[in-house]
Amino acid sequence: MHDRHQRADTRPTRNRSPRKPIATVLALVLAGATAACNIDAVSGGNTRADAGVFYALGDDHRLYRWDPDGGTGTEGSDQGTVEQVLDLSSAWDGKGDIGTVLRASLSIDPSQRHAAWIAGANPEAALMLGDLDTGEIATAAEYPVDHACIDPTWLADGSALLAHRAPVWGGEAASNATYSDEIPLPIESWGPTEWYSPEAGQLPTTVELDPQGCRLRWYIAEDGSAQAIYHNLELTELYRIDVNGQVLETIRVPSLEGTESLTIGLVNVDPTGRYACVVDGYGPDGASKGGFTFRAETGTRVIDIETGEAVRSEETGCTTLHQDGFVSREGASVTFISYEGRDQWATELPDQIGESPVLYFFPNEP
Repeated sequence: MHDRHQRADTRPTRNRSPRKPIATVLALVLAGATAACNIDAVSGGNTRADAGVFYALGDDHRLYRWDPDGGTGTEGSDQGTVEQVLDLSSAWDGKGDIGTVLRASLSIDPSQRHAAWIAGANPEAALMLGDLDTGEIATAAEYPVDHACIDPTWLADGSALLAHRAPVWGGEAASNATYSDEIPLPIESWGPTEWYSPEAGQLPTTVELDPQGCRLRWYIAEDGSAQAIYHNLELTELYRIDVNGQVLETIRVPSLEGTESLTIGLVNVDPTGRYACVVDGYGPDGASKGGFTFRAETGTRVIDIETGEAVRSEETGCTTLHQDGFVSREGASVTFISYEGRDQWATELPDQIGESPVLYFFPNEP
């Protein structure tokens, strides 16, 4: 397993990873240079539900951080502290199926400094960045920005995210049209990818994906370089690529136990790229419109890509994956399961986020 470096922080309720200088970010995305591996992980002996923090959406369109172990925040209880970190209600000023787009594009960077999402569901949609410390929101990129195939996805150190510049809302011609209440249906569209840094803005690099595909997820390989996994448009193969887009491995979906060819979607991968959270019956578990399937918010099982075997024989939900296991959720009930298939701990989400459509967990450093 790769090394992990720890960083002292004066704010004990937050688990932080060091921010790389922009020069290092550029070196990483330009040349795939070796990067310090700094992945949040649940230590082997930590089996308590307060082993980290959760982020989720409230019914009031706010993003909340829940620290089960307490600390300082706006609302404390015997379940710990629930703290509002971002007000996302302004996204509803846009047009179209706002809720679906927000859920399908919202992500938290691995260093817990920023959130990213697509605001709007029409040719005026934009990629937004929110500062989780200050609550400030800024536009990172104007339309065209994809969320349905390659949703904006973070590097494993949180220094930059990759966006797909595809005009999915009715094609390129639709972006020049005038809209009232009529929103064009999304279409399959392909464009270039671009890197964005919260500090430096757009970076002068791209990742060329060939074959074309969706659901790109970054991790750190054993040699410290950035790699990713994504699936093809036909949902029949997974590809492991380097930072330049070169295919390092092709994994046939039918070779993965418990999955159904043509109905698999990729939700997340673990910090080393060995395990994948996938969803069978992709259409029913995701949200679809006009025959174009958006990202499912949760998966149905975790697969060991190295062996092709499912972590459990029965269907097991999954959201985020970590070094020693993954988060499984059913309603407001959350369980952390090891990759050996054993339950490590369980907890109930507080009322403010109990019905959140998305859930992100960040373990404390060991």
